[in-house]
Amino acid sequence: MNPTNLGKQNGALVMEVLKVLGRPATSFEVAERVSDVYRLPLQPIRPVVTDVLEGGVRQGLFSYRNHRYSVVQPVVDQLRRDIDKYASEILAMDTGSSEGSSETSLDDAAGGSGGGGALPQMSPLMLKLQKLDGSPPMLAGGNRYRRTTMGEQQERLPSGDVPIGDRVEVVMLPVSPI
Repeated sequence: MNPTNLGKQNGALVMEVLKVLGRPATSFEVAERVSDVYRLPLQPIRPVVTDVLEGGVRQGLFSYRNHRYSVVQPVVDQLRRDIDKYASEILAMDTGSSEGSSETSLDDAAGGSGGGGALPQMSPLMLKLQKLDGSPPMLAGGNRYRRTTMGEQQERLPSGDVPIGDRVEVVMLPVSPI
């Protein structure tokens, strides 16, 4: 697992940690828990956890009060129901394709045109949770999130990790006044 992105389930991981804690927690407490559970160094993952928490507040998945984050329980309950429904639709597709009878109804439920093989659509809450998985790494200065226009795909930014052998040493020398 790359400590600068926590894998592909950032949002679900942070949400689960907040649920397990069972109380509002600071971003440091959440990052510390992730660090302990996954045996990762705290410093590289802390900004990622903070970005996920801030994004979750913007998406309505988490609340923020008195410098502490917590899950929005009704949203989490609805998300769980949506995920269960999505999983059962996918499982029904597997059994339906061998029977040949339920393919059309699943495609209709997924917004497909009955062509078979299309996955069911994810719920809006599932899409919000998925957006947290693509949180870009922290950027220096101003706005940390690059805005994309309609139809433009967001470019994935590299993590910034450089192998030790490829690093270039930069020496800063004092500049004398003119």
